[in-house]
Amino acid sequence: MGKLQLLGVMAWLATPSVALAQAVDAESSKGAAEPSAVEKEQAEAGTADKPAAATSAALDDAEAKAKQESAYGHGRQFGLRAGIVGGYRMVFRYDESPLCNEYKTDKSLKDQQKFCGHASPLAAEVAVSFAPVDAIEPFLFGRFGLQKEEKTGTDAVMVVGAGLRVYTMADSAFKVFIEPAIAAELEGGTADKRVPDPTYDPQYKKDVLFHLAAGPQYDFAKMVGVYLDAGITTGILRSIHSNLELQLGLQFRAP
Repeated sequence: MGKLQLLGVMAWLATPSVALAQAVDAESSKGAAEPSAVEKEQAEAGTADKPAAATSAALDDAEAKAKQESAYGHGRQFGLRAGIVGGYRMVFRYDESPLCNEYKTDKSLKDQQKFCGHASPLAAEVAVSFAPVDAIEPFLFGRFGLQKEEKTGTDAVMVVGAGLRVYTMADSAFKVFIEPAIAAELEGGTADKRVPDPTYDPQYKKDVLFHLAAGPQYDFAKMVGVYLDAGITTGILRSIHSNLELQLGLQFRAP
């Protein structure tokens, strides 16, 4: 009996230790299975960052697209423009130049009026261009008169040439340009038959023209705009003549 009692006492003493060990093992297993509070916060932050990053990227893309669509530079675009030109013409004629006013019967042919001024006939101007960059736009152009110039007997004007537009504020809808150009004037003419002097034989020489203009342009969209310019075009061979000009036109561009 003494031995049995001793074994019973030892078993009773061991029971709490076993239970305590089991409880510790269970708690350890639970701790390993469940993440800590810090780990939970990091995981939640990482999950929240993904939608935020996606939203930020989408906003950046939308902003870049809006900026591109709102830019009105002409860089890498082909252009076609057409305008109407009118103005005032001043002529200082040589002896062999066409008369620039009505023949005065009380004066000899050599003493006819040398300097004249009159409205220039309306003309249509068309040009094709390509802009390698926003601010610079080289072009080829032609100007074609809509009527004959009665004062000098000159046929409707025919001009072909090349030039360059240089834009300020090139990427904005409203911009200002300067336009130098050089051209050849090709039309001929017919001597006024009302001149009684049989020696009257005016020379309608081909001429070289120098052109300079400036003005504003407003682009309604990336591919179309309206412009207005004022300038001067001067020739020196047929006579010394200058046109003070105004031009209003439309420009179309692609792509």
